[in-house]
Parts: sequence; structure tokens; C-alpha cells
Amino acid sequence: MTQKMIYFSFMFGAWLVYIGSMLPIFLLFMSLGQSLHVAMIVASVLTFLFIIVQRTFRGLHLINQVQKNI
Repeated sequence: MTQKMIYFSFMFGAWLVYIGSMLPIFLLFMSLGQSLHVAMIVASVLTFLFIIVQRTFRGLHLINQVQKNI
């Protein structure tokens, strides 16, 4: 349970970093409400992609471990 909470807090932190890095760029082109909305959407997509890539490489690592044992 503790490991899941650490993982969740890390993902939430990464999401906040994505928003914080993209919001100033979007503020140059849009109003505050629009740029915050777009930054949250883009940050969510990037976070989901990060999770998918992380789980894919974890699965590949497990496959390689099984092949080494054979």
C-alpha cells in the first residue's frame, strides 16, 4: 500500500511539473483560463504516456529475466 502511495505521489508530482513547465509557454498565446486548461490536458496525456512506457519497459525487463533463466 505504501509503495502505491509513493508511486501515486510521484505521478502527481510529475503532472504538476508538466503543468508548471508548459503554462508559461501557453500564456504567451492564450488567456489564463485557456492556457491552464490546455496545460492540464497536455500534462495528463504526457503522464499517461509516461506510465504506459514505464510499464512496457518493466514487462520487457521481466521477459529478459525469464529468457536468461531458461
